[in-house]
Amino acid sequence: MRQNVGGNVDYMQTVAVRENGLVAKFHRPSTSGTHAGVIVIGGAGGSLGSTSAVGSLLAEQGYAALALAYFGLEHLPARLEEIPLEYFKSAIEWMRSQPSVEPNRIGIVGTSKGGEAALLVSATYQEIGAVVAYSPSHVVFQGIDESWSGASTPKSSWTLCGTPVPFLPYRMDYDCIKRYGFYLGLYLSSLQDRHAVERAVIPVERINGPILLVSGTDDAIWPSSTMCEWVVERLKQRHFAFSFQHFSYEGAGHLLAGPSRLASASPSGAGDIAIGGTETANAAARDDAWTKVCGFFDAYLK
Repeated sequence: MRQNVGGNVDYMQTVAVRENGLVAKFHRPSTSGTHAGVIVIGGAGGSLGSTSAVGSLLAEQGYAALALAYFGLEHLPARLEEIPLEYFKSAIEWMRSQPSVEPNRIGIVGTSKGGEAALLVSATYQEIGAVVAYSPSHVVFQGIDESWSGASTPKSSWTLCGTPVPFLPYRMDYDCIKRYGFYLGLYLSSLQDRHAVERAVIPVERINGPILLVSGTDDAIWPSSTMCEWVVERLKQRHFAFSFQHFSYEGAGHLLAGPSRLASASPSGAGDIAIGGTETANAAARDDAWTKVCGFFDAYLK
């Protein structure tokens, strides 16, 4: 399918992908030749809407972008728990096999839980050569279900070779939750267990390329700015061989992927869940970060 932007700019082709077990949309520039590829991973919402929107804008910038769902759709796992990392490997292999994609220039961008995934996948598979993580975690957190209520046994978000990746389980500190709100309080409570954090930390030093981190200081979902700083500190301590940057936006919230025109940047932009930030701060952060992300991929993939 050929898609137009604004009704008159014919810049890309978009096709649904249902090969290799994938559920995705592939956005390819209409220009001939091969293009650097970017895999786009969304967060805990599970849909392809905003993920595909980011992919289409990357195609506008000249990238072949695969917007990838990994749970909650069609035959994929219903919940964000124990998602096989091999699924992302299949996406990498699919991208590398496309005639329009330069196989040795593959990047990845993820937001929120997708940011966690982007760091973990890149630390696992060396084919990824550039990483952007919006509002990520520095550890593997417990999978997202209702287990904080005691209704089920905690599980990892991810598996590798059939084995759960070590994870940080949820820990309820009700004083913390009362002070910071449910989600931020839950994650802050969980991070107090230092030994569990050490077991669950993502080995970002294994990533085979430069890293760009984006966060907001008023993230109401989890402390992404602090966790990004922990990523930076780990990279410094282990003398990471590639470039890395962290852009922390004062007063911005959780949802920062893509320019502000893609979606509402209001503090309640995730339905009934407060995501943090002000409309002005979120919009400014999204626009500035998008410019930096495009520049980052231009520098390291093109």
